[in-house]
Amino acid sequence: MQNRFLLGVSVGESFAEYSLLSDTKPVAQKRVYLARESLKQSLSQFVNDNAGQKPTQAFVSLRLPKKLLSYELSGAVAHITTEGFEHWLHLCAKSPEQTLTSKDLLFSVKERVLANGTVEIPLDINDLEPVVAKLQMMDCKKVCLHFLHSATHPANLQVAKNYLQEKGLEVFTPENNDNPHEVSRWNKNALNATISSVFTDRKAEIVAALEGVLSKEEIYFLNSSGKLFQEDSSQNVNSLFSAGTALGHYFGALKKADVLYLGLESFLLISGSSWSSSWESPWGAVEVPHLKTIELGVQPTLGIALNTFGRFDFSKTQEGWEPGPMFLGRGQKPALLDLWAENAKLTKLPGLEDRFSPQGIQRFKNSFFALSKISQTRDSDISHLTKEMQSLTLQRLAMEAYLNRQSEKLVVTGPLATVFANAFKKDSHTLIETEEFSESYATALCGHKALQESL
Repeated sequence: MQNRFLLGVSVGESFAEYSLLSDTKPVAQKRVYLARESLKQSLSQFVNDNAGQKPTQAFVSLRLPKKLLSYELSGAVAHITTEGFEHWLHLCAKSPEQTLTSKDLLFSVKERVLANGTVEIPLDINDLEPVVAKLQMMDCKKVCLHFLHSATHPANLQVAKNYLQEKGLEVFTPENNDNPHEVSRWNKNALNATISSVFTDRKAEIVAALEGVLSKEEIYFLNSSGKLFQEDSSQNVNSLFSAGTALGHYFGALKKADVLYLGLESFLLISGSSWSSSWESPWGAVEVPHLKTIELGVQPTLGIALNTFGRFDFSKTQEGWEPGPMFLGRGQKPALLDLWAENAKLTKLPGLEDRFSPQGIQRFKNSFFALSKISQTRDSDISHLTKEMQSLTLQRLAMEAYLNRQSEKLVVTGPLATVFANAFKKDSHTLIETEEFSESYATALCGHKALQESL
């Protein structure tokens, strides 16, 4: 009997990883640093290098950089709302600085549907004409329609959508479901519209990379509910938590445990069984059903600085991977992972093993020494200070995981799981999972299970 091969692809903000599986056994895996390698070329090269193991399907978790959720980077989208509600989303945001689009692209029309579904004020199509004229003048091609209670009775919404599409505009409407919270539905729709072009381009890269190996119909994208989609633009934002849901499903649910994912980009505590109906974003609640996820206070690129007492501590700013930790050679500020720059487990990690810069590591030591000179500590021995900060990291990591987990059992996984394994060596209820490519691995298996259930 011929083996069946599955391809799992997990694309994050700075890294992508690929897993080719024979049933549940990995036969080839790879991680790439997207600041230095192209997603399309690296994925194409990966499948070509393993041409003898041709996959039958590919399952993808795709997470865009959260900074691209800002319209200032991804492009503004027009919002047309029920009269009187044009500023509602802005008023519900966590901060007045957080806006979903330009104030020049906020419009309202006279229409009203009551909560019971009664159409109180039918939409007059003539009210949309001046809006369309202004959008054409501003060369704005995307429009979000946010009509109150449209999920109860979509008559006005459908009339407006048809008219705007006839005028050549791309129209985004909230999903028609039983969610009673209009703000979370509207926020999701607005963010889906904002990132639609970037998300489409990223998907196209993946499809192009697999051309000749898999057809477009054989490539599936995973959403935050653990379901599959291919062309549904309403799932763009849902993809933010798709890898986390896959990890929770595969590593947590089966073992009745929570999952601590120690990735290169983030440290996350993911429930194996508890769900959240929304994401508390900077813009307010967003309708994104996903396994409950906590972003820990300790993060891999968290900056190192002196606290108000002049002692070594971690700042609240994540330096990120562009330019990245100082050991890569381009970073200018010390970060948590720099403390492990000479750790053999980290230096041999796939995707990073050839990225370490001796000059960058020395700059980190010099920076650390300079901080010690202006600190209140009497110890200026770099080796000793590094070990103290490593110990502080492990203590915080273990404590946060212990205080926030909901299950007695904990599964620790991710590329950095073995690097930080000492934090959990005294916890008899914690299992260290050695699968370094856990995101792409879980994506493939979770996606395949979802496909089987949908047949």
